[in-house]
Amino acid sequence: MLTLSQPKERVPLISFDEESGILLVSGRSFMDNAVDFYRSVIALIKNELPKDKMKVVFNLEYFNTSSSKCILEIFKYIKSLYDEGADVQVVWNYSERFEDMHEAGEDYKDLMGDLPFEIVEKEG
Repeated sequence: MLTLSQPKERVPLISFDEESGILLVSGRSFMDNAVDFYRSVIALIKNELPKDKMKVVFNLEYFNTSSSKCILEIFKYIKSLYDEGADVQVVWNYSERFEDMHEAGEDYKDLMGDLPFEIVEKEG
């Protein structure tokens, strides 16, 4: 398990499980400087993770506007891998308590066109 960031109150956990090929983003993302944080995460994703097969799982409770733009950059990169023939997919999990996260997932899915993108409601 490669941990790209440790979870904190305002910073999500970002980790990669080499065995399953799952990149996990979970928690909350509303740090003061999301661009700097995600710039390093995106660099690690691009330079350190496999490009042929990956499943990206989002379990976010909340994110701010600057984080949303950075998350979109992650999706754009994943989409570029898909367009090149990689076996990639996105799973956007949301809690029934956070309906706005469902709407955000729908928005991202629409923006990503034919990228395999599943939106899953979780209890709790």
